Amino acid sequence: MNILILRSAFALALSFSLAAQAQPAPDRLQRPSPASPMAGRSPLTAIQTLGNRQVMVGDSGHILLRTVDGNLRQANVPVDLLLTAVYFVNDQQGWAVGHDGVIVHSDDGGLNWKKQLDGNDINALISESAEREANRLRQDLLEHPQDAARATALDNALFAVADAKAAHEGGPARPLLDVWFRDALQGWAVGSYGMLLATTDGGQSWHYQSGLDNPDRLHLNTVLGLADGTLLVAGEGGQVYRSLDNGMHWQASITLGPESFYKLLALKNGEILAMGFGGALFASDDSGTSWQPLSNPVKVAVYGGQQLSDGSVLLAGQGGVVLYSDDGEHFKAWRSRSKFPWLGVGQVSSTQVALIGSSGLQILPLIELKEHLQ
Repeated sequence: MNILILRSAFALALSFSLAAQAQPAPDRLQRPSPASPMAGRSPLTAIQTLGNRQVMVGDSGHILLRTVDGNLRQANVPVDLLLTAVYFVNDQQGWAVGHDGVIVHSDDGGLNWKKQLDGNDINALISESAEREANRLRQDLLEHPQDAARATALDNALFAVADAKAAHEGGPARPLLDVWFRDALQGWAVGSYGMLLATTDGGQSWHYQSGLDNPDRLHLNTVLGLADGTLLVAGEGGQVYRSLDNGMHWQASITLGPESFYKLLALKNGEILAMGFGGALFASDDSGTSWQPLSNPVKVAVYGGQQLSDGSVLLAGQGGVVLYSDDGEHFKAWRSRSKFPWLGVGQVSSTQVALIGSSGLQILPLIELKEHLQ
């Protein structure tokens, strides 16, 4: 199977050629995810632990629930396309996002899902936003006709209008790559070409946030909210964006290096980890204001992770690599024999973890991992 389907959320540069070559999007958006006894062995892209169970998303709209007794149950999902991220704000309310700009929602713990948004809707939101901005700048230039900067801004806005129109004609091919909710009402989704969406009513309606300092429309791969109300977004080109008012205004972006970031992870002590391409690994202890590089024993892409109940941290990466740290700062590596990429990790129990990736789900004893750390 083409590696492009592994994780568009965390391997974005690879995923777009798949999206461009995909079968007609309306079929995928209207066709339910097929039931399959092999779903647990098909590519899985994201995992979240909810109490004593796990929820996983992946290829063909698959959403799987693993119970404490180890049984897998496939959820009812209305779309048949790659899902890239999942987030439950409590044990009942959850959202998943994926290719073609799809957002699906569950209010029964993940058993049944309904579509809230897709790329067609997003195209309309972006077009409306671009038109509003162009109209505002037209009026502004009428009041200041000699202002070259305003004229340039209007030219850029008109280009954005034309670009939005072209995207609309091209269909709903707008991959969403991550989703996070502060509570059952307020949430955000990020994706390709600088896409940032927000909702204040649990996803019944979404709006496009265009205020991010991202003129080159770099891909936004991950979004995370903090306990102090800070909202962080990170992605292509080592960019980290920070807002103190739920995305209404953004501080100047921070560039931590050339490597793209794929995931932000909040630890229990308030520290944040940013991980990404080429083994990029950074930490912040001041809500994302400043960042320090952490030593990584392997220079492979790191896609996701989880802090375990004992405070240790596991990160999942390319080439079958799992990074382990008992303090969130110093990491050692374990590498599976298969060398298939791991895209996420979840805790099953005090003695077992779940790894997900291109070959599906694997349950691993922690002691086995720790015995082979290097």
